[in-house]
Amino acid sequence: MLYDVFICHASADKAAFVRPLVEALRDQHVEVWYDEKSIKLGDSLRRAIDKGLSKSRFGIVVLSKAFFARNWPQYELDALAEREMAGHDKVLLPIWHGVTHQEVMEYSPALAGRKAVFSLEGIFKVVQEILSVIHPQESPLIVARDYLLEWGVTPPVITDRYWLDVVEASNRVPGFGAAVPEESSWRRWSFPLPPKEGDSRSWGERLAWTAMQLNWVKAAETIPITPLTPANEVLKFINSHQGLFETCSTFPDLLAEYAPQLTIPGFGGELEARIEEAFRKSSGDEEWALRRKDIAEHPEQAVYSYFHGGMFGPEVSPYEDADHAFWLLSSASSWLPARIRSVLLDGMKNYHTWVWHSPSGGALSEALFAAKHRKFKWNPAIERDVRSQIQKTIALLCLPDSEDQLLKRFKEEEFPQSYLKVIKQRERNQRRRKKR
Repeated sequence: MLYDVFICHASADKAAFVRPLVEALRDQHVEVWYDEKSIKLGDSLRRAIDKGLSKSRFGIVVLSKAFFARNWPQYELDALAEREMAGHDKVLLPIWHGVTHQEVMEYSPALAGRKAVFSLEGIFKVVQEILSVIHPQESPLIVARDYLLEWGVTPPVITDRYWLDVVEASNRVPGFGAAVPEESSWRRWSFPLPPKEGDSRSWGERLAWTAMQLNWVKAAETIPITPLTPANEVLKFINSHQGLFETCSTFPDLLAEYAPQLTIPGFGGELEARIEEAFRKSSGDEEWALRRKDIAEHPEQAVYSYFHGGMFGPEVSPYEDADHAFWLLSSASSWLPARIRSVLLDGMKNYHTWVWHSPSGGALSEALFAAKHRKFKWNPAIERDVRSQIQKTIALLCLPDSEDQLLKRFKEEEFPQSYLKVIKQRERNQRRRKKR
């Protein structure tokens, strides 16, 4: 089905009644097959009409004196009647336009016995009667479509395959928690949906929110929107997708995981007050690390929270920590406040997961392992390994810096030495605990 209704009418009734009816129905987001709009130059008239007749859920029949006198409207009426008899469902929706019961009886006793709406009652009344049939309140899909339209989202007709994807997605589990099957869960930038329990309206609203969430989740993956995205661009993304701002305001804790840059004081835009309120109610949760005054005392916690979120929280960044490290060294991260960037750099240097491992082992990782028992020294093999990773990160993140610039900063910040210092300190602590 491609259309909600097919308009079966005589040409003589177009100007006075049919055109205004079509426009009024379309204002109500009803998909209408109407010859003036649906038949294009060069189309076969019969084939176009047959397609409209077969691909419409209902057939509106405008019965008038002009209708009774023409052949084409009767051809269309016969087709709709045949569909109704074959499917045992109501298809014909009659409108009496300037005719009496006796005139309809003389044309078709079967039509005279059907409940009809009269054009004399006005376009508004006619449209309301039609909507009561084609938009039954018990249909969650209709509720979902109307809800999306209220939000400014224009979905396809409810018989489109699109709605199968929406219904299927509405059954996904949240993308956070322990041991969640990837194929059944939402990805980044997903939030809890309204509950399934309740009446058709509740179920329809869940489907509508599913459809909107599918839109912004896909966009967040495509753009992408990550902790590496400047805060002002994240805010633009949130405001460009219907329903997302309201959702972020409802779930500020999840917003803090997907967009930790918005938790930096003054970076939350229109969500700043809601973020501050959620932070004050929190009990020092990891996702609020950048908003805490003692952030410099816990750099490792801050960097983990920024790029990974909570232990059982949703996926936050699609990149590896090696990429995060070179992003922090790059001018691409210069939009971060200097204090925050410095803390994240310190945390990353001391955090063991930034070390990459190539299929062959990697000269840097091998040197770091060996250097647990002796001093770390740069050599050509290590430098080639680091340059190779820098090249991958520049290509992946489109960093504006050169390979030489990032290598120089990597050395100046003493990433390998900082890593080894932390590892050796942990080993000393373990030995002390064993002696106790």
